[in-house]
Amino acid sequence: MEKPKGKTSPRRYTRRGFLTTVARGTVATGVLTAYGVTAFKAKAAPAAVNIGGLYPVTGSFGQIGQACVNAAKLAVQMVNSAGGIKSLGGAPLNLILSDVQSDTTVTRTETERLITSNKLSAIHGSFASALTLITSEVAERLKMPLLTGSSSDLLNQGGRKYTFTPFARASQFAQAQLRMAKLIASGKPKVAVVFENTAFGTSSSKGLQDQAPAAGVEIVMFEPYSAGFADASPLINKVRASGASMLFAVSYLTDLVLIVRTMKQMGVNIPINGGSGGFIIPDFYKNVGKDAEGLVGVAHWNHDMNADAKTVDAAYQKQYGDFIFESQGSLVAQTFMIADALERAASPDPQKVRDALASLDVSKGYAAMAPGGKVKFDQNGKNVYGHPLGVQWQKGNLVTVFPKGEARAELIKV
Repeated sequence: MEKPKGKTSPRRYTRRGFLTTVARGTVATGVLTAYGVTAFKAKAAPAAVNIGGLYPVTGSFGQIGQACVNAAKLAVQMVNSAGGIKSLGGAPLNLILSDVQSDTTVTRTETERLITSNKLSAIHGSFASALTLITSEVAERLKMPLLTGSSSDLLNQGGRKYTFTPFARASQFAQAQLRMAKLIASGKPKVAVVFENTAFGTSSSKGLQDQAPAAGVEIVMFEPYSAGFADASPLINKVRASGASMLFAVSYLTDLVLIVRTMKQMGVNIPINGGSGGFIIPDFYKNVGKDAEGLVGVAHWNHDMNADAKTVDAAYQKQYGDFIFESQGSLVAQTFMIADALERAASPDPQKVRDALASLDVSKGYAAMAPGGKVKFDQNGKNVYGHPLGVQWQKGNLVTVFPKGEARAELIKV
């Protein structure tokens, strides 16, 4: 509520309060006598360490991009509240954000602008694989370390030296989906695969296609579609005609909601594995309601996977209401990985931070907040321990059900 304009009461200071106020932004030290301050020295506060975040706050991915920004801000608050970077005198992190507008061209120009216009130690972003691949190209050229939750296997190819992927890759998602299909379906599953024609869709679906024969799964339909389509009925007609006993949909939120609704309307009642993408977002359940119950998918992070994840989830829910989903939660972990690298490098220099990330090997704390609780990068920037989780919508909550040793609830067959 806006305060009424007019005169304000003079502020009353205690001696302690006065010293805190005049020394704002510095660490103050002094010697007090019975008559007041006889000596006063001010030690400059450590300079903040800048890290960059590139997310699509506007455009088709805007809703998810804004959610990522919220998580990025929470992560910085957590690091700073814990004392900042102690090897740099308690230097706080300063997050500098850029909106890549869900556009590949803008992503390129904004990544270049963010890196060249600011003194950064590292960056994270950019949610969608198609955007992140461009961010990675620019970061490699400008020698800026990048951490990302994007799952494209291409990020670990081409001799990249500055790109780090702490979580499961698209090919690993495919393996998990196929194994879960055998748990749900009786006999040899016959699967229809529909996927959006983007970097995310094509890379994830290719993994399914390549690995299905060895997994004992028959793919009876393999169909791309134009992302952002308005009518899913022709696609679902093909699914019905294929004789599939299960559907794998590789889609972001809007398309997946349309696919699920259309299947229900057309009476195509077969189990759905929503993969990652739009399936793991709270708004998916808000849009389809009870039709989401029992649907399964995969995620590179989930809010129930360990005690640290639950702590982060509680903090996020307190501020924003919803549970913290995959892309957000993993972003908190990435921020702590950057903080860990800064701590060990004892320098904000991006090359030293890059080298510290390359030698990262953690098994506790928020920096290790990944499935399995370990993060260590190989020469291609991939977490050697990285693997996905199988998740299922149960009573409005997304719970971890696979693999068995990491399950937090029993898999319900629908």
